[in-house]
Formats: sequence, C-alpha cells, structure tokens
Amino acid sequence: MPGNGAAGASYGDLLVTSLVVLGAVCIAAFVVVRLVGRFLATGRTRGAHLLDIVARLPLEPRRSLYVVEVAGKTLLVGTSEMGLSVLSELDGGEVRARVAERPSFGELVRTAWQRKRSAASGARPAPEPMDEASVSRSSAGEAAPDPRSSGNEAR
Repeated sequence: MPGNGAAGASYGDLLVTSLVVLGAVCIAAFVVVRLVGRFLATGRTRGAHLLDIVARLPLEPRRSLYVVEVAGKTLLVGTSEMGLSVLSELDGGEVRARVAERPSFGELVRTAWQRKRSAASGARPAPEPMDEASVSRSSAGEAAPDPRSSGNEAR
C-alpha cells in the first residue's frame, strides 16, 4: 500500500500505535477536565454551606417539591414551569428528626462488595451498621421500632 504513508507497517503496529495515542488523548482530557474544574468551580463547592437540599419529591415531570435549608431557615419550595415559589417555612428540628439518613453511593457499593465477598467465602455477612438511636435503644434494653410502622398505633 504505497499511498497510505505507513509503508512496511503491519496492522498490528498500527493498532498498537492507535491504542497508545487514544490512551494519551484520554489521559490528557482527564487532566484538563480536573484542572479546569478546580479553577472554574461552581457555587456547589464554594457556597455549599449556605444552601442544603434536604429532600425532593417529584410530583410530575416538571413539578417538584423541595425542602431546603437556607441561612438557618427550613423552607418548602415548589418548582414548576413558571418558576420557584416558597410555599411554607418549616420547623427545622422536626424536619431533621424525620429525614432518614441515606447512605452514599460509595457506602452502598462497599456494602454490596462485602456481601458478595462474604457469600463467596461462605461466611456470614457482616451486620448492618446501626445508627446512634438504635444503639442507645439496644443498650437500654428497648426493642428498635419497626421502620414500616408510622408510630401512631394505639398502645
């Protein structure tokens, strides 16, 4: 093939060269994105302590309710095609008491990986970590409440 500029190069040599160049381009793109991301950081990293989305409830494709903490206030905010509107101010202590702590993606992956490893080795899976309220209840001899119950049953 005299016209392709790679006289005497085999297909294997061209494949290896292409993969090396592709890897170099990917590494360069990764480095550029990381560096530019640090220099052009959005308010998410600089102002994260000012605003916190506590909960989100999608109602329809373009309508949602958000519970937001801003400057020490807990607000219920509605979103729609028309924009945002503050619907109510909520009691921050009550909201924090009702919000269930969700594990991060990394914690979920770690738990799944540990279960898989323990199942492969034939050992029993490690117990789920308990939150502080469960630990204090179990140390006091009380039974932990059923998370499926609403807590309003007759006693």
